[in-house]
Amino acid sequence: MQVTQLESKGLKKNFKIVVDADAINAQTDSELKEAGKNMKIPGFRPGHVPMKVLQQRFGKSVQGDVIKQLINKSVNDVVKNNKLRPALQPQINIEDYKEGGSLAFSVAVEVFPELPEFKFEDIKLDRNTFEIGESDIDEACTRIAARSPEFKALPADAKAELGNIVKIDFKGSIDGELFDGGTAENFQLELGSKQFIEGFEEQLVGAKAGDERTVKVKFPDAYPGAQVAGKNAEFAVTVHEVLKSETPVIDEAFAVARGFKDLAALREAVRAQIVKEYDGVVRNQLKKELFDVLEEKYDFELPEGMVEMEFGTIWERVKAAKDEGDESLKDKSDDELKEEYRAISERRVKLGILLAEVGTRNKIQISREELSRAVMQQASQFPGQERQIFEFYQKNPERADELRGPILEEKAVDLILSQVTFNDTKVTVDALVASAEDEDAPKKKAGAKTKSKKKGSE
Repeated sequence: MQVTQLESKGLKKNFKIVVDADAINAQTDSELKEAGKNMKIPGFRPGHVPMKVLQQRFGKSVQGDVIKQLINKSVNDVVKNNKLRPALQPQINIEDYKEGGSLAFSVAVEVFPELPEFKFEDIKLDRNTFEIGESDIDEACTRIAARSPEFKALPADAKAELGNIVKIDFKGSIDGELFDGGTAENFQLELGSKQFIEGFEEQLVGAKAGDERTVKVKFPDAYPGAQVAGKNAEFAVTVHEVLKSETPVIDEAFAVARGFKDLAALREAVRAQIVKEYDGVVRNQLKKELFDVLEEKYDFELPEGMVEMEFGTIWERVKAAKDEGDESLKDKSDDELKEEYRAISERRVKLGILLAEVGTRNKIQISREELSRAVMQQASQFPGQERQIFEFYQKNPERADELRGPILEEKAVDLILSQVTFNDTKVTVDALVASAEDEDAPKKKAGAKTKSKKKGSE
């Protein structure tokens, strides 16, 4: 094998490789001999098929496999011998080959840049700190109670109002015939919730327990059920109870009913949840600020292929969002948008390379437990399909490796944050939330949502 390094530019390394015909033919003959030991060809005993016959029947196929093997081995040798760190799959171009002759091909390898030494100790970040007061816990408990209303039956002569719940039986018919899906018993319907077809709930306002009413409605023409779409229907409704929704009192009984020892335990759990939530807000702010500093602090050449791949992914989503009428995109030309999102692509690639290098230099490892938690988190995003998600990753372990990128990023960020200096400013929880909302606003643009799984966020 002859290797010639061609003129290279930046991070792109170019080589020309020539594999002698003798090497190709020798390996082809060796592969044919090995295969011939078990081949069954009429007229010949296994293991005694003449080489000429093997070459005639299988020579081209075997030689094709041999060439692939030699190309892969040659490329791997070039990468290893030149101590290259490919950023992308090497590009191979066969320049000259005739059956029985030598093989000449070129290899273009785009490598990762050499990064400088990292000094994170001189980085200073502004960090918001906060305290959770009793009033914050009170508000959170109130929200919990509001999401857990209690229903109390009203007196038998109470007339149902909007906002009340009526427990009813109903039977729906069209032209005197019952239709599928139009019958239920002991159904609890909140009047004014728009849960039923328009006009249904309003006709039960004023009803009392024991009342029987006929509710007349017309199904919309575009109603999903073809059996009833555009048709007039009648519902025979029997009202069993009228109930009122009340927010429960936050007391010891409320806490015990939700699995806590007492009200103090509930409030402590609420406090811990609030702290966890706002710690996350603070960390996201620090992460954004850190990325801004890292982008400014470290300058190095980026692999063009990686930038193009990242930009291609983002641009497809931007185009789709623009076609769907995204208001944030309509006043910009494609050229303006491409410039903006190419800059985002470059930032992501840069931060991704930097954080990956932090992980490599500090020998950051990802445990099986961490990877399992990532799979569980992924599955939690698809309620009802968790089992299928788990089975998918079990059958495709290489796809689980894709989850390593975000884990590595977070661990690298944690390591850097453990070394920087903080300038702490105490803020109220309201101020913290407001600042987080201000930061999130620009991210609502198309493309800003497209966070790379293996690279730094924007």
